[in-house]
Amino acid sequence: MQIMLNVIDVFNAAIMMEERGARFYDEAAAFASGAAQKLLYGLATMENGHAAYFRKILAGLENRLSARAEETTEEVSAYLQALTADRIITDECRLETGDTYPQILEKAMLIEKNSVFFYTSVKNVLSSAVAPGEIDGLIGEELGHFKMLSDALLSWQKQSKSL
Repeated sequence: MQIMLNVIDVFNAAIMMEERGARFYDEAAAFASGAAQKLLYGLATMENGHAAYFRKILAGLENRLSARAEETTEEVSAYLQALTADRIITDECRLETGDTYPQILEKAMLIEKNSVFFYTSVKNVLSSAVAPGEIDGLIGEELGHFKMLSDALLSWQKQSKSL
């Protein structure tokens, strides 16, 4: 049986993905201190902001699309969980005890790249519910997160070489 996702399902997936990203950054911050911890907590806050933004849009969509016959089925919900859990935050992105700051940054950059891919893939569906350019703006924010992480990694590498 093929699962068909609609705009509400895609927004639910985006919310799940952003919430998982925020949890990743919160957990990663526990491994860090100082400026590194501040960066990671800041990214968690941004991801939570994205989730809140999507929840707001979703609430309006659900009101407008009340003609949708059935609620999200368990099968669709399980699919969305798998899509956002295993495809965005893959096994290689999972935090492990002993991860170094550079390893955490590399994992975070992979999550951001996967997020950009996800949003680019579902851009047409999401764009049917938001103003033109808003999804591009969000993709730009995710790319900005990637740049912040990349800059932090480069800074750490330069600092390590000078010691």
